[in-house]
Amino acid sequence: MSPQNQSFLHDTFPSGFLWGSGTSAYQTEGAWNQDGKSPSIWDSFTHSSVTENLDRETANVASDSYNRWEEDVNALEYLGVRSYSFSLSWPRLFPDGNARGHPNPAAVEYYSCLIDKLLEKRIEPIVTLHHWDLPQVLQERFGGWKNDTLVDLFEDYAAFCFHTFGSRVRYWLTMHNPFLMAVQGYGTGVHAPGEKGGPAGSLIVAHNLIRAHAKAWHTYNNHFRSTQMGKVSIVLGSHWVEPQRGQTTAANVGLCQQSVEAVLGWFANPIFGNGDYPVSLKDKHGALLPTFTPEEKLWVQKTADFFAVSFGPNNLRLGRNLVHYGQTVTPDLRRLLGWIKLEYGDPSVLVAEGGWFSEARVGREDTVAIYLMKSFINQVLFDGVQVFGYSAWSLVDGFEWNYGYTIRRGLFYVDFSQQDRTRTPKTSAQYYRQVVADNGFPSEETSTEFTGHFPCEFHWGIADSTLQVR
Repeated sequence: MSPQNQSFLHDTFPSGFLWGSGTSAYQTEGAWNQDGKSPSIWDSFTHSSVTENLDRETANVASDSYNRWEEDVNALEYLGVRSYSFSLSWPRLFPDGNARGHPNPAAVEYYSCLIDKLLEKRIEPIVTLHHWDLPQVLQERFGGWKNDTLVDLFEDYAAFCFHTFGSRVRYWLTMHNPFLMAVQGYGTGVHAPGEKGGPAGSLIVAHNLIRAHAKAWHTYNNHFRSTQMGKVSIVLGSHWVEPQRGQTTAANVGLCQQSVEAVLGWFANPIFGNGDYPVSLKDKHGALLPTFTPEEKLWVQKTADFFAVSFGPNNLRLGRNLVHYGQTVTPDLRRLLGWIKLEYGDPSVLVAEGGWFSEARVGREDTVAIYLMKSFINQVLFDGVQVFGYSAWSLVDGFEWNYGYTIRRGLFYVDFSQQDRTRTPKTSAQYYRQVVADNGFPSEETSTEFTGHFPCEFHWGIADSTLQVR
């Protein structure tokens, strides 16, 4: 184990480490009504009168990856990565939401071409079945994820994807960050579908998401694993919280534990733990919290072949609402990975989303993003956690959900005012390219020196380990 007080570790990653980058369909594909695609809940949400700046704040075109996917593959080649994490669009593949019907041929061809090109370039596809863009028709017909009918519909959709693409895909992710889907989508209404059902709504949705994931995993395990030999997991997001300096009391440590259980443990404990919700959630929510039967606990338990974690600004923003006086949310991926190792028996881990954001005005010299990228990646090296891959998020600038285009998370800059949506590597892309080439941080500095300027309004100062989020 590395010394706790060591701030930076010069070391390299294991041979074959799965360096990568990622995107999601809704944020980057655009082509929202092209080639037979139906609206998703996010299309309806951004087109509705609830949101302002209608023309500017939709993903109708976004990064236009549906039409410019080969440019995305070229960007991956520039980085030298070994994997690409992307999601399939359910409403593009099945405009009516029903995977027992006929798929949209144009969508099947699009994803097949993308997968084939990645494999041709020796880039591993890591495919997410559902990254928040539920078909709007399922929201209207059933109430979306509040209705347990979607558990079976998702199973059908997953089975189709496994059958159609599975011979070429070794890593599947059923869904991305269900915490945000449940809380932001059906609790606070900040995300699509914009429902403000409070904790009761979020708890029901989360329960159905967990069961849908488990069904998809069992479908793969029972019908596809023996021939396709792939692995299936779910991407769980989390913040990290710890006592403030001088406030490390037993009570504060307990509150920190409860805070992480309220986000990561909510989903991880049923899947990676004992098949049930954490006791702290039961104590907090009482009768509002749905229950698993004894049979369901055994059925949900161990329905993941590795632990996939998302660590970025969205969960850290929400984490601030889950702390009390004496604790602080901090961007410490190292300690989060250590917590996962201790809580869930040292699983193999994929950092499926790691990264931060820059204000849109920053442009191509995203110095803060480089600093945090270096910090997050280096934290993976500590403490012997079995991390086998890291996906720098995201590959290209895209539509950032309720923040629209006011922030950027891409390694490649996209000028959304230009029709051609040219991908231009930012300084963070240049830096990540070097880290990938070095396979980490060798003891002898071999990296190229990068030059650039901090923004004019950059605030120099001194701070502790806490990072402020918007």
